[in-house]
Amino acid sequence: MTLSEKIYDTLEKLVSIPGISGTESENLTSEKIYCMLSEMPYFKNNKQNFGIEDIDEDLYRRKFVWAIVEGKEKSSNTLILTGHSDVVGIEEFGHLKSIAFNIKECTKRISELNLDKEALLDFESGEWIFGRGTSDMKYGIALDIEIIREFSKERSFKGNLLFLAVAGEESNSEGMVAAVPFLSKLQDEKKYDYSGAIISECCIPKNRNENIKRIYMGTVGKIMPLFFCVGKETHVGEPLKGLNPNALTSEINKLLEANSDFSDQVNSTVTSPPTCLKQTDLKELYSVQTPLYAAAYYNLLTLNTSEGKLMNKLKLLSLEAFNNVLEDLKQKRDRFMKKSPDKVQYLENKACVMTYGELLEKVKSEVEDFDGCIKTKVDLWKKEKMDNQTIAINIVKETYEKYSNKGPMIIVSFIPPYYPHKYLQGLDEKSISFIEAIDKTIKFAKDDFNENIIKEDFFMGICDLSYTGMNKNKNLNNLSSNIVGYGMNYKLPLEALEKLNIPGIVFGGEGKDFHKYTERLNISYSFNVVPELYKKMIYSILK
Repeated sequence: MTLSEKIYDTLEKLVSIPGISGTESENLTSEKIYCMLSEMPYFKNNKQNFGIEDIDEDLYRRKFVWAIVEGKEKSSNTLILTGHSDVVGIEEFGHLKSIAFNIKECTKRISELNLDKEALLDFESGEWIFGRGTSDMKYGIALDIEIIREFSKERSFKGNLLFLAVAGEESNSEGMVAAVPFLSKLQDEKKYDYSGAIISECCIPKNRNENIKRIYMGTVGKIMPLFFCVGKETHVGEPLKGLNPNALTSEINKLLEANSDFSDQVNSTVTSPPTCLKQTDLKELYSVQTPLYAAAYYNLLTLNTSEGKLMNKLKLLSLEAFNNVLEDLKQKRDRFMKKSPDKVQYLENKACVMTYGELLEKVKSEVEDFDGCIKTKVDLWKKEKMDNQTIAINIVKETYEKYSNKGPMIIVSFIPPYYPHKYLQGLDEKSISFIEAIDKTIKFAKDDFNENIIKEDFFMGICDLSYTGMNKNKNLNNLSSNIVGYGMNYKLPLEALEKLNIPGIVFGGEGKDFHKYTERLNISYSFNVVPELYKKMIYSILK
């Protein structure tokens, strides 16, 4: 078989295994990848060069798979090829759910579902294959596996080629986060010098008629602000005597939802404005008492803004929201007092906003072994299979309840998952060499395949490139103190990420409609062109 035929065959086998994110079925995909590697002659003779590793304390016992091919000429230079092996669910496939993981059948019958004009044209062209995981991103894993197989035969390169297939990218990137200490260990024990990382996610065309493909020089970051609002409880018959925390979360939402002041920008790339992912009070049962607590958390994307600067903006917005609610409540009380014959004394509140880091510091100074108490509760919540976000809300609630100076307030924090933004700028020798290899590959694509490839600043779909390192100028202490549950329910290895700081790009085939039933992969570019471009880039980097 040709290389392109091998990649298709491997893709077909991988797609046939569901591996839906956040379920134990992800392990089926990891085990299949491990078996594929174990059958390669190179790994039969070098069993110490590949393996499958457990993700510590993972609810679903998920794993990541790794493999290292050493070039004939020894060098510490090591290039990473990586992608995620999980996929999202298939509910939207309707009556075609039974064939969503069958490339041939799904491609043949996808028109039975309602296709938009572009998807229908692609279907009729015969130039695309359909099915869950085709483009996001089992093609990338299949490509990496067959590139590893190819390079393991002659090994005519200098250095090392390291393959990682990670779980959980579609949930909280548990696989890549778990792989960071592994990469750091190789760095220490084998003295690997990471020349770069290629995330094999597909490029996404912006319109059907464009004649270009993309290599992404960075990835968008994601941070999730949580606003934990404490009100003043009261009987529902006397609502103006209290402070309903739902009013606080509602005002925060009014100020923050789709607010372009929180859109980040680098060159011509602008992030989408923030949006609320969940807003709720914490009252569990019905009663005629108003809620005491409410919480809301948001999706917020970054390209360049520091977490410190962002936290300052969020605190100012919270203060504005608090004051707006108090002023509105005062006006409503005044109007009510004019109507009511009973002159009632109402409690006056003052706006109070704190970061979680500030609150935690105060509580730790007042409560002995506070971390131990929280850790015990976190372990219980994990056993109940609460998600990271619910656990984070509970942690803030427990922290506040141990605080001696209680009263209405807004506590601002960050909650999992956290994705640092990354951008390959060519500021050091390693990055410059990587960019030179990219430029050679782009020229090769034009000269030999007449393919126009551009360098785009950021992959905007959020991906594991975020966990290939981070800027050494970040204030890690400030960041970690404001990520709720850091080191407990969310073990993000910030120090190891800072140490790695691997230059990286997103570069793969061409795909469309990620997470939709019309997910599809372009055949010609993905199977005939990209594998040759990968070989060109690898040889350029591992000279």
